[in-house]
Order: sequence, then C-alpha cells, then structure tokens
Amino acid sequence: MLIAFRLLIVFIATIPAFAAVNDALARGGIAQIAAVLVTLSAATVPLGDLSIVWPLLRRVSLAIAFPIAWMVLQIVPLPFTSLVNPIWSITTAAMGEASRWGHVSVDPGATLRSLVFYLAMLALMISTAFIARDRKRAETAFFVVTTVLTILSAEVLIGQAKSFAGMIPPVGSAASELFIATSALAMLCNCAVAIMAVERHLSRKEADNSSPGALAIRLGPALIGIIIAGAAARILAPNFAIAALVLGLSALFFVAAFRRLGLQPSAATIVFLIVAGIAVAIVFPHLQGNTADGIAGFASSSNAEALSATTRILSATPWLGNGVGTFRTLMPAYGDFGSVPQGAPTTALSVAIEWGWPALAVLVALALHLFVFLFRGALRRGRDWHFASTAAASILVMLAEAFCDTSLLSPAVQVIAAVIVGIGLSQSVGRTSKLK
Repeated sequence: MLIAFRLLIVFIATIPAFAAVNDALARGGIAQIAAVLVTLSAATVPLGDLSIVWPLLRRVSLAIAFPIAWMVLQIVPLPFTSLVNPIWSITTAAMGEASRWGHVSVDPGATLRSLVFYLAMLALMISTAFIARDRKRAETAFFVVTTVLTILSAEVLIGQAKSFAGMIPPVGSAASELFIATSALAMLCNCAVAIMAVERHLSRKEADNSSPGALAIRLGPALIGIIIAGAAARILAPNFAIAALVLGLSALFFVAAFRRLGLQPSAATIVFLIVAGIAVAIVFPHLQGNTADGIAGFASSSNAEALSATTRILSATPWLGNGVGTFRTLMPAYGDFGSVPQGAPTTALSVAIEWGWPALAVLVALALHLFVFLFRGALRRGRDWHFASTAAASILVMLAEAFCDTSLLSPAVQVIAAVIVGIGLSQSVGRTSKLK
C-alpha cells in the first residue's frame, strides 16, 4: 500500500512539474524549474517517512485541495447561466449564437496556467516535507533558506550606496515588494536560528552545543542576519508590513514562552489567538495606506490609477470570481484611457477579483487553519520545534502582507514560502509522536 501511495504521489507531483518546466523554458521561470528539481528528488525518500508525512498532509488536505477544486470549477464549461461569467453570454449574443454553456473564468487558458503553477508549488511543498523528515536534512535546508533570505536583505543595504544605485527598485514601488517580504522572512528565520542556538546551549544535551564558543558560532551569524534583515525592513517596509512582521515575531516568541511555561498546546493556541486577535483589531485599522474603502484601504501602493481601476473591477466581480490569473486580461477594459496598470495593488484585491469574495474568505480561513496546525505542532514537538514555529509565523506575516502589497504574487516568494511551510509541516510531529 505504501509503495503504491509513494508512486502515486511522485506521479501526481511530477506531471505538473514537467508541464511547468515547459512553460519555464519558454518564459525563463526559475520557480517552475526549482519545483521540478525538488519534486524529482522525492523518489529517494524512505518509505517509512511516507507513513509519517501522509497523516500530516491529510490534516491539511482541505487547504491543499480547495484551490485545485476552485480553479477547475472556473475552467470547465458550465451549463448554468447564473454561474458563468456574463462575458460569455454577451459574446455569444454578439456573434448571433445561442448557447447556455460558458466558463467562470474570462480566460480559461490563463486559469489553467495558474493551476499548473499551483500544482508545481504544491509539489515543491510536498517534496520538501518528504525530504525534511530527517532532522539533519531539515536543519540544512532551513539554514540554506535563511542564508538566501539574508543575502537578499543584504542586497537592499548594498543598493543604498551611490555606486550601486538602481540595483534595488525605489522604495514604495511594486517591484520593491519582493524585498519587503524576503526581509520579513529573513528576520523570522534568523530569529528562529538564534532561539535554536540559545535553547540548545541551555539544554546542554549535546556536548558540541554546551560550550560558549559553540554558542557564539551559532548565535553570531544569526544576530548579523537579524541586523541585516531589520535594516532592510526599516528601509523598504511600510507601517502595515512592519506590523505584520511584529505579529509573526510574536508568534515565534510566544511558542518559546509557552513551551517554557509548559502550557498545553490547545490552551496556548487559544491564548495566542485571543491576544493576537485583539492586537490586530486595535492596531491594523489605523494602518490604512490610503482613503479607499474596504480592503483596498490597506494598499501601501500610491498608484491612484491602479486603485481606481481595481475598485471598478471589484464592484463588477461575480461571486465565483473572474478566473485565477485573469487580472491583466481585465485591466484594459477597466483602466483609465492611456493608463493601464499591469497588476493589482495588493494580493488580497487580486484574489477577490480572480477568485471571488467567498473564495477569499475561505482561503483566509484555511491559512489560519494551517497556522493553528503548525503552531500546535511546534508546541507539542519534543525538539526541533523551531521549524514548525517559523512556518506558522511566516504564514501570519504573508497573510497580513497580502492585504498591503503584492509580494505573495511573486514566484520567488511563493517558492521560499513553499519550502518553509514544507519544512515546518514535516517537522511539526516527531517520528514517534501521534497527531492530536
């Protein structure tokens, strides 16, 4: 049974990855190629790891399957005029044809490409979860991700020098949002490495970690990374993104504190959610970046044309959305004359337009569900809980940032997030632990 399941997982994961690599070769997409390379390595995972990872995947199966089901619904032809996008009935009427069939998506091809890319990212996350079942491999992968994020943050600092002016996009531009997200994730990962070093030093269970020299070797680079990431965030990040980072850091340190206090995972999770919910309700409404109504008010972008066009599209968006990946198709029809913005001001606005309001609410709820699962996993782990807590904190930061910028739409951020969540998911339960 396990052999069949292993082959099924590798087969399912490899098909979208190979499809993605064809698109990658045509467009130069590094993210898709990275997904292929990690996916193919899943074939080397021991069978024993599958019996541990599979229950974890089942617990988050709704979060995994919902985006697939929703995009398939948007792609397939439907005979219900109340569900399909009005553009199809208008088109058939203009052509003198009578047809009740249509699609939810205004561009099924773009939605299909989005589905393939999502499957590639899913394959990357699942493959990472398989590979990171070994604690040494998980630690190595985590350190590599932390190093990459720190280098990206250092690039922001280097770009402030006159000799390297122009290397980093200007502060406040949409292109700089990638570095806002990577600096926030770099801060979380370096803080996790620092906490890991201090905890191992205090426990003194490993002889190599009991000396002050070993502590300095581990703690020194982490502190340098924290300084670099903090400086990069201070340069680029708006107030809302800083608040999102603080929320993620609070989750990281709450886990460490709760573990020291010996609180039960369920009780500790409830306490954190209550405290965090009150803090968000008090602080976040005062961090609106503009005067727009609703979630558009949190956009940090100052592009008035994009905000105006997005608001018009949003007001005409059906409940099932316009189709994932179709925002650029819609913009020419709603943009101001002579000015056609290329993207939405925030990820949340893009999701609301492409997926629909109900799907946005479900996706937020599923992200919180995944956060709770990883948060509780970090509390119930005997050791190596830092990976799950960092993944949980990263989900909070990315979820909050989705309402102020478009960093989560970047393939590079999606790849990094998939790897971090994959490591955290894999290490949220020990080899001998039972899910509760």
